[in-house]
Amino acid sequence: MDAGRKSELETKVYAGERLTRADGEALLGCDDLAWLGRLAHHRRTELNGDRVLFAADPDPARELAGESPLAALLPYGKDDNHGQRLDHLIRLRDRQDETGGLVVLIPVLHQPESGDHTETAAPAESLKTFAVARLLVDNVPHVKSLWGNHGLSVAQLTLNFGADDLDGSVTDGDPTRDDLLELIWDAGFRPVERDARYEVVHEHEPAPSLAGRRSEPQKVWA
Repeated sequence: MDAGRKSELETKVYAGERLTRADGEALLGCDDLAWLGRLAHHRRTELNGDRVLFAADPDPARELAGESPLAALLPYGKDDNHGQRLDHLIRLRDRQDETGGLVVLIPVLHQPESGDHTETAAPAESLKTFAVARLLVDNVPHVKSLWGNHGLSVAQLTLNFGADDLDGSVTDGDPTRDDLLELIWDAGFRPVERDARYEVVHEHEPAPSLAGRRSEPQKVWA
């Protein structure tokens, strides 16, 4: 993407203008992840500040099955094309304009073991997808990252690419509540526990300063 097109998109994002499908296509085709992350982070900060929500009583299977009336899914993988992804996002945005019923958008990565014969996408593609979802679908309050679907390391990175909500199962071998608090603080955000209807249960302290976070070894989330 040339500098002129980047400048045009930056201007629209920082002015709060709605992006077009063509804008989304340009963003998905851009390989400058740092720049794309900055734009998505700006939009998510406008909507949600420094808060990252996580479920006090998570039930990701319900949302993955599409049973939650508050949630919309964005399936994606290595073999789909950007046009399919963008068409899906535009349809969701149009539906939200009409009904206003959605609270959260959930990008869901195809997994090879799922049996759908779709190869998984690379982490960079996941980060692009989260960023463009946040930038394009401006009328859904939250974007969720499922750590069981993307892995904890990528899920933590998505918090800087538009996601403001973490969810997943809490069973043996999965992150505990304390693990999630540390993961969110390490990413530089304030953890906020919520219920299934996105009502706040408990708001925790903000993240330590960057200098404070760097003073201790950071946990690597496998």
